[in-house]
Amino acid sequence: MNPISVGFANDQARERGVDDLVRFHYRNMLDTGFEAGSMRGVWTNETDMYVDLPDLFAEVARLLVPGGRYVCVTGCSNDVTGGRSAAVSWIDAHYGCMIHPRGEYFRAMTAHGLVPIAVTDLTSATIPYWELRTHCELATGVEEPFLTSYREGSFQYLVIAADKVGR
Repeated sequence: MNPISVGFANDQARERGVDDLVRFHYRNMLDTGFEAGSMRGVWTNETDMYVDLPDLFAEVARLLVPGGRYVCVTGCSNDVTGGRSAAVSWIDAHYGCMIHPRGEYFRAMTAHGLVPIAVTDLTSATIPYWELRTHCELATGVEEPFLTSYREGSFQYLVIAADKVGR
């Protein structure tokens, strides 16, 4: 979320009368500056591939109260099927990111007291979007690597919910 999006989101909360319940901020996700234990919920959406997961989950765990919930929406490589595929490497290079293996999410979460309670695989639901994008004037060339990796099973689009345990 950029500063303009944050302003828009806060304006929308105000217009809907929920600005006393929710606020949006523009912060560094590895060092938010928020007080420890100040959040009941934290959400990241397609951002974790730009940071090291242990650093991210350390900050998430620091922010959450015990019993707090973290939800991560992400694309990850499927390390169950073997090494990184050429298509996943192409996506990495295109976005200048570092797509993490699925197993790394679970290892890094549990190392920071975040216990996965639900994993929803949305991979097959994303395929129509990428198929449609191949016909779009805004296509960038990354569409085929996404389709290839999703179809061969080397890349997954997941929603992971985890609860903070301990202090």
